[in-house]
Amino acid sequence: MEQTASAAKRKTEGSAKKRIKTIITIAVIAAVVAGVIFLLWRFVFREEPKEILRDTAVIGTISNQVQGYGYTKALDSATITLATGGKVLDVYVAEGDLVQQGDPLYQIDSTSARDSLESAQKTLLNVNKQIRAITDSYANLTIKPPFTGKILNAEELTTGQTVSAGTKIATIVDDSVMKLKLYFSYAYENDIYAGQAADVSIPVSMSRLSGKVESIDKVRFVTPEGTVCFQVTISVANPGTLTEGMQASAVLKNAQGEDIYAYNGGTLAFSRKEDIVTKASGDVLSVHLLNYETVTPNTVLLKLSEADNEEELASLENQRKTAEEAVEKAQKNLDNFNAVAPISGTVLTCALTPGDTVSDGTTVIVIADTTTMLVTVDVDERSIGYVSVGMPIDLTDWDGNTYVGEVTNVSLNGKMENGAATFPITIRVDNENGALKSNMTINYSFQASQAENCLIVPVQAVKNISDETGEPITVVFVELPERPENAVSVPEGLSGVPTEADGFYAVPVEVGISDVYNVQILSGLNEGDTVFTSYMEQQEDSEYGIYG
Repeated sequence: MEQTASAAKRKTEGSAKKRIKTIITIAVIAAVVAGVIFLLWRFVFREEPKEILRDTAVIGTISNQVQGYGYTKALDSATITLATGGKVLDVYVAEGDLVQQGDPLYQIDSTSARDSLESAQKTLLNVNKQIRAITDSYANLTIKPPFTGKILNAEELTTGQTVSAGTKIATIVDDSVMKLKLYFSYAYENDIYAGQAADVSIPVSMSRLSGKVESIDKVRFVTPEGTVCFQVTISVANPGTLTEGMQASAVLKNAQGEDIYAYNGGTLAFSRKEDIVTKASGDVLSVHLLNYETVTPNTVLLKLSEADNEEELASLENQRKTAEEAVEKAQKNLDNFNAVAPISGTVLTCALTPGDTVSDGTTVIVIADTTTMLVTVDVDERSIGYVSVGMPIDLTDWDGNTYVGEVTNVSLNGKMENGAATFPITIRVDNENGALKSNMTINYSFQASQAENCLIVPVQAVKNISDETGEPITVVFVELPERPENAVSVPEGLSGVPTEADGFYAVPVEVGISDVYNVQILSGLNEGDTVFTSYMEQQEDSEYGIYG
């Protein structure tokens, strides 16, 4: 009986212990589940309270600065490159030297360069001769008399007849004045002078005409009797009855009124006589040649058709252009063999050593005037309208040195990059101390626009949202005791902005210029209005973060 009671007692105690363990296990599981639920609520479902950050619309000044970077280069630079090589005879400069325009730089044996120039000049001369021959032929297709006169010995030509260059078609003479050449003894050398009156006799017509001494030639003509004579040319106006070949003589008078006779008589000649010869070939288009007709330099005697030389002339013109460029290049190359400084500046590169031989195409000297530098930068299409020639630009180099440049050129031709257009501008900057080097990166900035005494708010206050219809709209959330008339409704659930329940209303605004911190408000707000900027939320690490 005692053993049975003892066993029952132990069984009862074991059951109690099992119930206690079960209860403890259930409690632990419940605690874990409660912790998980709490964590889910804490981190997923519970919304932390958000503190609204505000600011005030105020009157102030705002400016828009445009910034970027560009690269420097010398305002003026010169590079000397040899087209043909040669042996270096002497070098007068070294890298870093300052030179003045016209200073000698070096001397190189120029034999090959001189030969190249002579060859190029001969080629150009030959092409010019060919062109001149064609153009002269064009000019000579219409033939006119060289002076006013009478036509003699005219050829009989017909329309359509082919005439070759060098064909004599007529003779033109000026018979308004006739000339008579006579010999007088040197005994009268001092009694005869130009302009002296002469009494001219024409035996065939038994007429006497007044003439004058036109010229005196102190030749030495010896007569069969041994008299030494000189030649006198006498001119006489033609009354219309004189012609070439008529016999004539003349008597002069000395200062005492005594007659001076010529050694013998002579024959009359035209005062001017010239054969008319074609200088071009062609078919006769028109002809006007009539013997004994008086013509003037405006009279068209013969007109010939043009030869078809247009293609040849065009080809020769291209050859001439090429030849001229070759001569210019050869002359420049020859000059480069005994070069002088083309500009004043600093020798940046000198690749010459006396005694060395330089090859074709070698760049031997680079000179740059770095006292004035140019900076080329690209300005985007939104800001290029604020740039003009002459405006100042602030510049800063990598070492923090500041400069003030001046815009010298604004390109009108933009270039597309990443979907936006940029426009190159050129800035000129003084560099007397030489701090700026070629191809350095330099930052620029300029004030694109500025507004004074204007209404401004922080940039965070301006929101770009969609209204209830989906249309984009620019608004500022203004804190007011009641809904203003110009407020607009915003879609429900829009995050990052306060609601009307918070006392903030979305008010449409028109914005102007902006900078990094503020935006100009043109309409929609009043000075002193309290505006929403963002939310402040406390984080687990007790730091604060702003969003919205």
